[in-house]
Amino acid sequence: MAPMDNFSGLSFIIAHVTMVQAPPAERHTGEQLHRAELLILGLAGAWAVQVGAPLVPVAPLPGTLAATALLTAFSFLALYGLSGLRLAAWHELAGVLVTGGVWYLLSGARAEGPLRLSLLATVSVAFLLACGILGRLVARLVRDRNLLLPVLLTAVAADIFTVFAGPTRQALEKAPQVVQKLSVAVPQAGSAAGAKGVAGLAMAASIGLGDYIFTALFLAAAWRHGLNVSGATLGAAAAALLGMAAVFLVPALPALPLLPFIVLGVLVPNWGRFRLSRQEKVSLAAGMVFLALLLSGFYVALRAYSSR
Repeated sequence: MAPMDNFSGLSFIIAHVTMVQAPPAERHTGEQLHRAELLILGLAGAWAVQVGAPLVPVAPLPGTLAATALLTAFSFLALYGLSGLRLAAWHELAGVLVTGGVWYLLSGARAEGPLRLSLLATVSVAFLLACGILGRLVARLVRDRNLLLPVLLTAVAADIFTVFAGPTRQALEKAPQVVQKLSVAVPQAGSAAGAKGVAGLAMAASIGLGDYIFTALFLAAAWRHGLNVSGATLGAAAAALLGMAAVFLVPALPALPLLPFIVLGVLVPNWGRFRLSRQEKVSLAAGMVFLALLLSGFYVALRAYSSR
């Protein structure tokens, strides 16, 4: 009697488990579909914000802050969805070529009236997707969880240098149209709702090439190495929005690099998950000191060259 009871109990447990839990293949497919849905939702939302915000007759500052928040949320949602898709390297390479090609072709097109807003939004979405896929591809170089930490810190140092003293600053001063082309612009809310119509369209800020590429890299590497991707996405989006809002609310501030804010948002929910040995900590500190000295040398050289 006892063996029969044990067998019946075991059969009940197996039947219960199989009813509650989906097969691994089904769970995998469901997860991938969910990620794809988030990617599509993020891209569609970013497109809608860029088309709709300039047409809404609202006060410029609060309207632009709302548009910035929505555009940041949707674009980072798209990168979050993209980070968890199971793609081969050749898929990513093909994706960069296709989306980059679409962006390049459309960025040279011209349109008037309401169609101009749709064209600009489509160019921005193609640019965002191309940057995201490229970031995923580059993330394959991050072979270990602990390697992501020096990548994050190096990105911060490099972004601060390029924005305040390096190529980005030079481009902002001498060729702002190049910076505008290699970024996703945040439209000024209501700028196309006046008497001039779409001809009055104005851009309030932009999120640059490196910001999207490195954010996609961080999130893809975090997903591959079992870090807190959702927390990193929320943190990065909130911190990036804080940086952009500061520029809107304090006009005296110069253009701020966004990567330090984004990296802080990625690091905070994941800080305890990095396990560096003593030697790795020493090597990391030495590398950051060397990088700081190197960038300082570049800065001095550029100032000396500019003063001639």
